Amino acid sequence: MSDLSISGAQVQPQPHPLPPVTEPFRITTNAPQMCDANLTPGRRKLQKWLGRVLRIVITDGRVLVGFFNCTDRDANIVLSMCAEYLVEGQEPRLLGNVMVAKKHIVSLNIDEPTPSTSLPTQ
Repeated sequence: MSDLSISGAQVQPQPHPLPPVTEPFRITTNAPQMCDANLTPGRRKLQKWLGRVLRIVITDGRVLVGFFNCTDRDANIVLSMCAEYLVEGQEPRLLGNVMVAKKHIVSLNIDEPTPSTSLPTQ
């Protein structure tokens, strides 16, 4: 239905302008923001990783890929928009938010965008 009829008059639907997309995923936090000078090198590194795509291999061989959302003192990791790969090359199973216990993490990699897949700058 491309147009609407209200009391006999034709009304064209107005297109909704989409906001410009500047970043693929934005992390928001309610934690108090600390000056970089007060952060330890480890915390500074973790803060840089927020919102980045992490690839985690767990003890049973599965690979979890998702956005790094948070960690805790025990080194458990929370991924958002996570996908699970059982076999390489097979379709992933979408899981959503996932908490991965430290005792199950075999390896952890940050997926860096390659220059060929990054957006062109103008």
